[in-house]
Order: sequence, then structure tokens, then C-alpha cells
Amino acid sequence: MKTKAVDKIIQTFLFLVIFVFPLIFLPFFTDVYGFGKQIFLLAAAFILFTLWMVKSFLEKRIVARKTSYLSLIILIFLAFLASTLLNSPNKLQSFAAFNGPGSVFLFLLTFYLIFNLGKEKTVIYSLLASGAALSIIRIVLFLGSFEFPLVYPSLNISILKGWSPTGSLLAHAAFLLALIPVGFGAIYSELKEKRMPVAVAAFIVNALNMIALGMSIYLLGTASKPILLPQNTAWVIAVESLKNIRLALFGLAPGQFANAFTSFKPLDFNGSEYWNLRFASSSNWYFQLLNEVGIVGLVLYLFLVWKVFKNSVKALRSPKASLASLALGLSLVITMVSQLFLPLNFFLFAIFFILLAAFAISTEGEQEEKVVDFAPLGKLALLGLVFPAIVWGGLFFFSGKLAIANSYFLESLKAANENDGVKTYNMQIKAIQTDPTGVDYRIAYSQTNFALANSLATKEDLNDQDRNTISQLIQQAVREAKAAVSVDPRNAASWENLANLYRNLINFAEGADQWTLAAYEQAIALDPTNPRLRVDLGGLYYSQKNFQQAANLFAQAANLKPDYANAHYNLANTLREAGDYQGAKGEYEVVLSLVQIDSNDYQKVSQELDEVKKLIPSPTPVPDKTALQPETLLTPAPPAEGINPPLELPNEGPEITPGE
Repeated sequence: MKTKAVDKIIQTFLFLVIFVFPLIFLPFFTDVYGFGKQIFLLAAAFILFTLWMVKSFLEKRIVARKTSYLSLIILIFLAFLASTLLNSPNKLQSFAAFNGPGSVFLFLLTFYLIFNLGKEKTVIYSLLASGAALSIIRIVLFLGSFEFPLVYPSLNISILKGWSPTGSLLAHAAFLLALIPVGFGAIYSELKEKRMPVAVAAFIVNALNMIALGMSIYLLGTASKPILLPQNTAWVIAVESLKNIRLALFGLAPGQFANAFTSFKPLDFNGSEYWNLRFASSSNWYFQLLNEVGIVGLVLYLFLVWKVFKNSVKALRSPKASLASLALGLSLVITMVSQLFLPLNFFLFAIFFILLAAFAISTEGEQEEKVVDFAPLGKLALLGLVFPAIVWGGLFFFSGKLAIANSYFLESLKAANENDGVKTYNMQIKAIQTDPTGVDYRIAYSQTNFALANSLATKEDLNDQDRNTISQLIQQAVREAKAAVSVDPRNAASWENLANLYRNLINFAEGADQWTLAAYEQAIALDPTNPRLRVDLGGLYYSQKNFQQAANLFAQAANLKPDYANAHYNLANTLREAGDYQGAKGEYEVVLSLVQIDSNDYQKVSQELDEVKKLIPSPTPVPDKTALQPETLLTPAPPAEGINPPLELPNEGPEITPGE
């Protein structure tokens, strides 16, 4: 009786977990959706594991089903782990990434627990029920007369027409698409068993899912069009990473795609409308696998895909296969094909393994079971819980640290929005102390320190206490910016932050100009096709009246992106200051062809062009004035006025040799 009661509890709990998982989001973290779902699934897997152990101790034996997928998923986990240990400069962050070994291990646990404890219908109907709830949300948002966005600061969310608790409208649509075959399978199965009320309910749910899917696709093509890395760009990045043998085998490490993007993106990407963005995910899952986990991880995952596809075809050809098996197999195939065209998030990655567990139950659930009878051991059997306790303890310890640190950082962002500098400062300190590996925390803290120092430096009469406070804040800003670089030396954004910080200190501290140059050069080495970095560095040389170096960098930026009006504008100004009036005239004319004719920029450049024409002997025709795109033109700004005497910075400059 006790065992039956535990079985009932397990099925009910499993239904609730799978139903809630797509819907849940936790407003305590900066990543409300992905990280929130990670914490939820970890807690749910622990409770499910505990229930399994309770059942096993009541029966005094462990019963485990055999599945052909288990060893392959374990190998995939080991590939992710090897990539992290061998190649990641920030191992904790890679381990905790949505596709890191921590997540893959969690998916492995979830898959195995569902396979051993779940029933086919429990998984199917919980997924369909969750899909129905998501569909209702989509239909209400689509048809409702709301004033978007619906902002809930206390919940850390902003709801637009395409909002979804899955984390993205794209993931929402992909999930509903995968559920359509499952819905049809449920309808036919219930009709076959002559359970009309359930069949009608399944029909309604499937109809809702299809309607919501149509609305989602419409929004993806119109108001909520996602910003995705172009497939051709993603392919070039994937191929470029193969040129290094170590990176080719095991990738840069999970969570490191942003670094692969900056290092390997092709020059023609600068011609796209998203040229100034840094993408953290590839255009599809297979390319991202190749970049982050290398050939080893990709081959193992492709083998899993092939195995699922083979078993799906086998079920299709078998006259004994159930409709549920066929439907789940088709859903898995749809999911795997969609991964060729969509980037994955934590939700979609988890759904793949949940569907795989359900498919394994339907096709392999009747296979031979492995039974471990520990009744003769008596209480000594409790020693078998030591290893699981260590594993779970480690998972909860590190996950807890990451969760607490992230919640502190969220509080700091809220305080910053409220202009509460003291709380922002204190919460960022707590975040860093709890999780020293958080690059974003250290970058934000460095900027907060500098902002506070800059605010204090605006006082008219600075006393000794003020100067000491400013000096301390600036030293902390430099220390944290350098720490961000040290934590992830391949991160171009960290080097750019350090360069910007040093640049702002040029008139405040001795040696800052040279360290600024070194940091900018390192950022450029890590993001070699980014024209904006060259404009920033050129602006520094311009402010130092080193017009030759400035012109060289502005010209490089213009060559990297020929339609970059600001690069041409700064080059024109530099050539004018250097006395090359003819060259300046040509660049001003290029700028006029790139800015809107009716803009203030056009009038400003026209006046500057007229002025430079007066400095050369003969005029030349003005080119066709074609407006291509709006842009704000900015003259390089010199560093802020300094404090006398200059502040003292740490003696050493930044390390300028990042890892591979």
C-alpha cells in the first residue's frame, strides 16, 4: 500500500513538474527565464530523486530500466565536461551555462528519472496541458487590447505582444510545433479506446496549440521578428574555429560563443544591420555545438540524433508500435530538424530530453529491468546514499552561490535605476564576493566606482578626504576592470571596458594613456573586424594630436565598413587638421552621401565641406547626395580635465596576452 501511495505521489509530482516547467519564471534573477528554469528543474529533479529513493527503500530494492540512450548521453556529458576543463578560462561560468556540463548533467538526471519513474501518458498529457496554457497566453496577448509593454518592475519583467514565459517567442513556437504530432497521437489513441471526453479535450488542446502556433509565426514575421545571427556568418565562425586543433576537438567551451563570434566573424558581417551587436549564440544549435564543444561534442550529439531518427523510423515500420510512439518520434524529429535553423535556450534543450524520455518509455519501457536487492544489507544500505548526497550537495552548493550572487546583482541594477549609488555599490560588492567569476559583475562594479569618483570630482573645492576617496574609488575601478579581463581574457568586451576606463583617467593619472593604448589594441586583436573599436582608439590619438596614427585607424575603420559615416567623418576631420585638405574634402563628400539630406548632420558636414574647400586651390563637383541611413556624427572628445596633482594608479598595467 505504501509503495502504491508513493507511486501515485511520483506520477502527480511528475505531471506538475513537466506542466509548470515551460510556464515558470523566477523574478529573483537577471535571467528571469533561463536561470529561473534551471533552478526550478534542479529542485524538481532532487525531489523526484528523493521520491525514487523512498520507493526503493520501501521495496528494499532498486529497479532500473535499461535504455540504449543512457551511455550515449553520458558520453555527451563527458564531452561537455572535457571542453570546460580543458579550454574554458572561466570554468564555473562554463559549467553553469545553459548548455554547460552542469545543465547536461541535470538533463541526464531528468531523462533517467522520467524514464524510470514516469508513465507514457503522464509525460504526454502534462506536455499537452502546458502547451494549452502557453497557447491561452499567446491568444490573450495577441487578441487583447493591452497597452504594450506591460511593465512589472517588482517581477523584473516587461510583457510585449510576443512575450512568452518560455524565454522567447521563438522557443514558444518551436515547443508548440513539436506538440502538434503528440496532440494528434493523443486524439487517435483516446478515440481508439473509446474515451470520448478525453478525446474531445485532446482535440481542443491541439486546436488551441495550432491557433497559437499560427499567431506566433505571424508575430515572428512582423512585430516580434527575432534578431538572429545570419546562417552564413555562423557557418564561417564555425569553420574558422576548426583551424586550431585543440579548439577543433573540444571547442572554446560552453558559454564561450560570444568570444568565438568576436574572433572569427567575417568582414562582410559589417554590411549587415546588426554589425554593432555581439551575439552570444549561433544561428543554430549544431554550429554552436561545433564552436563550443568541438568536433567531439558535435559527433556524439549527431550520433544521438541518428539513433533517435533510426528508432523513430523503426517504430513507424513496426505494426506493434503504439500511436504514442509514432507521435513522440515525429515530435523528436521535428525538434531535431528545428535545431538546424534555431538557436537553443535552456528551455528548448530541456524539452528535447523530456521528449526523449517519453519516447524511450514508449519504445524501450518494456525491456529487461536491472534489479539490485539490498534487503540483506539492512541499515548498511544507507551507505549507498553517501555518493548521491555528495553529488547533490555539490550541485546545490555551487548553484546556490550562483543564484545568490545573481540576486544581489539584480538588486544592484534596480538600485542603479533608482539612482541609489550606495545600494548599487554595496550589492555589487556582495555579488562579487559570492561569485568572483562573474565577469558582468566586475565590469559593472568598475563602472560604478568610476561613476562615483567622477561625481565626487565635480565638487569645486576638493579637500584631502575627497581626494583620498576619489583615489580609492578609481583604484577599485581599475582593479575590477583588470579582474574582469583576468577572469575571461578572451572577452573583447572586458578589454574594451578596461580601455574606456583608462581613457577616462588620462588627465587624472600618470601612465593611463599607454595602458589605454595597450587595452584598446588587445580588444582589437580579439575583435579584429570591429570598426567601432578602431574609431575609439583613433579618437584617442586625435586628442593627443597624433594625426598620422589617428588617420590610419579611421581609414582602417572605413575600410572595414565603407558605409560607416562616423569613421569617414573622423577621418575627414583628422586629414583637415593634418593639412591634407584635398583628402578631407573627399571624406566629407563621402559622409554627405551616407547621412540623411534633411538631418542636422548633413547641414553640419556641408558647412565643414564649404570651409575646407576654401583652403584648396580649385573646387571639385559635389557628388550625388543620396541618403542611405541616419547616423549621429561625433567629433572625438578629448579626455576630461584632470586633477592636479595626478592621482596614483596601481603600478602595473594590464596583462596584454590573452589565452587562446
